[in-house]
Parts: sequence; C-alpha cells; structure tokens
Amino acid sequence: MDAIPRNRARPTGAEPENGQYPQGADLGECADACEGGPAVSALILRFLAPVVLITLGLAPLPVQATEPAADPAPAADPATGCEADRNGRACLDQAIRLYHGKDIAQDYTASRRFAARACALEEMLGCNYLGALLEDGLGGPVDVPGAVRNYRRACDGGYSGACHNLGQTLYENAVKGSPELADARAAFVKGCEASIPDSCNNYAVMMKFGEGGPQDLVGAVSMFEAVCEEGKNVDACANQGYMLIMGEGIAKDPARAAKLLSGACEQGSTFACDNYGLILVNGLAGDRDPSRAKSLFAAACKSGETNACYNLGEVLIDDLAGAKDLPAARAAYSTACDGGIVSACSKLAQMKFDGQGGPQDRPAARQMYADLCSGGDARSCMTFNVLAELGEGGPRDRAASNHALEKGCSLGHEIACSALKIRQGEK
Repeated sequence: MDAIPRNRARPTGAEPENGQYPQGADLGECADACEGGPAVSALILRFLAPVVLITLGLAPLPVQATEPAADPAPAADPATGCEADRNGRACLDQAIRLYHGKDIAQDYTASRRFAARACALEEMLGCNYLGALLEDGLGGPVDVPGAVRNYRRACDGGYSGACHNLGQTLYENAVKGSPELADARAAFVKGCEASIPDSCNNYAVMMKFGEGGPQDLVGAVSMFEAVCEEGKNVDACANQGYMLIMGEGIAKDPARAAKLLSGACEQGSTFACDNYGLILVNGLAGDRDPSRAKSLFAAACKSGETNACYNLGEVLIDDLAGAKDLPAARAAYSTACDGGIVSACSKLAQMKFDGQGGPQDRPAARQMYADLCSGGDARSCMTFNVLAELGEGGPRDRAASNHALEKGCSLGHEIACSALKIRQGEK
C-alpha cells in the first residue's frame, strides 16, 4: 500500500460575530511518502492556512479577534442616530442589527448601506462588516476588490480582526507567486501580533510552504507549537503533529505526533483524525490498530474529509482491519475521487475496469484514465496507453496511445520515455 502524506492548510472561517469575519479555503499539496511499513495512502496536514495551507479546508472555525476599544453606547434609535446625527457608532449598530436580524428583519442590502456609512464615519468595524458583505455578495453583487479595500482600511485603522480577513481574502484570490501572497502574509503577521490564533496558524502555514516570503520550517513548527499550547486553535495542533510525523523543521517524533493528533481529533479536527488513523494503521507510534484506524477514517470521511475516504478505501480493500469489503471500498474511493484525490480516482478506475465491488465498466474506466492523464497523472498515462493500444474499453487508437506516452514522458515517467523511444524507432 502506498504512503502518500498530504499537507493541507486552510484559512480560518466563521460567521461575522463581534466584528470578526474570517473566510475559509482549502488547498492541498503532497509531501514525501511516509516511512515504515504498509501505510494508508494519504496523510493530510490541515493547516488553518492563512487561509492557507494547502490549503488548509475544513469546516470554518470561529475566530476571536481582539475586541475594539469600548465605544459610547449607541443611540436608542440607531437608524435615527446614523441618519440625523451622523453618529458612526449608531450606523455600525444598525448595520449589525440588520446583518444578524437582531430585533429587526434581516436585511443585507440595508446592512451594507449602514456599514458603508459607519466606515465613512471612521468606524473601522463598519469597514470590516462592509468588507464581509462585499466579499460574500450579501445585499448586492460580489466585489472582492472592494472587500480587500475595506478590510485593508479597517486593518490599517487598528481593527485587527480585519487584518486576518484581509489576509484570507488576499490568499484565496492570489495567483501562485503573486505580490498578493506577500500582502496576505504581512496581514497574518499583523493578526498574529494582535493575538488572533488563526492568523498565527495561517502565517505558520505560509512559512512552511514559503508563500509570500522565505520558507522557514523551523519557524513554522515553532509557531504551530506555541499556538497549540495556548489551546485556542486545534488546527495548529494537527499541523504540528503532521510536521512531527514528517520530520519537517523538527526531529521526527511519531509518539508525540500521535498525542497531538489524538487530542485534536477528540476536539473535532477531522484531518487530525485522518492523520492519527494513519499512525495507527501503520503502527508508527506503537502497535498497529487497523480497526480503530478504520473507525477514525470512516467518521472523518462521513464528516467530509475526502482524504480519509481514500484511506478508508485502502483499509477496506486490503483487509487491514479483518473485514474486506470491496463494495464499501469502491464507494469510499468514489467519494474521495469526487473530492479531488487523484490516487482515489485511479483506484476507482481500476475497480471499474476489473468489476471489483460493483459492475464492470471498462469504457468508463478507460475514460477516467484518459482524464487523469490529461490532468497530469503519469501512471494513468501509462495505463491509458495500454488500453488504447489494445482496444480495451473502446476502439484501438494508436495515436491516442502515442499521445499518452508523450504526456507520461513529459511528466517524468521513465518507462513512458523508454516505450516512446522504442515506438518511435518502429517508424
């Protein structure tokens, strides 16, 4: 069984409350394979990435930002105070009431209007709310550039929660290597300096991957550890656990990783449950416990952790827990494939081709291998090359077979390159 550790980091997300409005995102990136015996193929490191890591994509976690300084009590009638008295605090209070539907009918359009007025009157929390409304398209069209401007204004104006939101929004919409990544990293630094745990986690994720600045594995794992010890960010504990498994920026310590991941799993981190299950199924920190690992994978998969679905399929198809179940394995691979796990798509294609765990469907399998090859999976290029050459699952197609070999070779598959040279010599 292949071991394919995966890093995942993601930015934090939560409903706007007390002015903090983090957004969420998900990214993924493969690392080197785990060492030591059969392993369930994927290991996901979920970073609350700055909105990062890989990037980092779980259910949004609430983030508590530093509370703004106490303001005068809002007017008894916020709408009147805003309209007649140009009271920024009253405008903000009305925007919040309309946003949440507190003692008034929920109205995002009106909330957007009052948030804009509050922002214009130098209420930085109003700028933050306006940014959230613009980013999510509530009360009007989506306007990401406008959201960025308002988050930046609030951040520069002293509202640290907006710095976190600015970082997330910039990160989610940045192109790899773009200047926005450096801005996102700087925004997370500000959020972290203001004691927002999710900002610290996301900053660490960016340090880990060298995004928006130099890579610093030692600094990343140190920050994950510090945030984890504060007990305010379960993803930081999961990320630290991953780095301890992989030995990134710190000596490998599977036993310590197991403790961190187990604790994070108990606190609801599905990717921590997935990674802890990998430790158990491989016996990286003691005796193997495939039955417990299977339960963890199944629960995490059910909760939407697609990498865990792949791992569940591996346990079921290889009979690691003493209960081989091909139909269930096929279903697990299908879920993982739908979630973007390439290895799961390859396993599913193989099961469809062979008729394992369900009906045989060679045409569908052939098309899956073709799609995987086009998407950059060299092994699938080799498989599709054979199917097209032999006419399995469809007509014989030498041109398509040659193209698959060329693609596989361009992706660095040595056998594909050798086969391509031989075939070219036949001409």
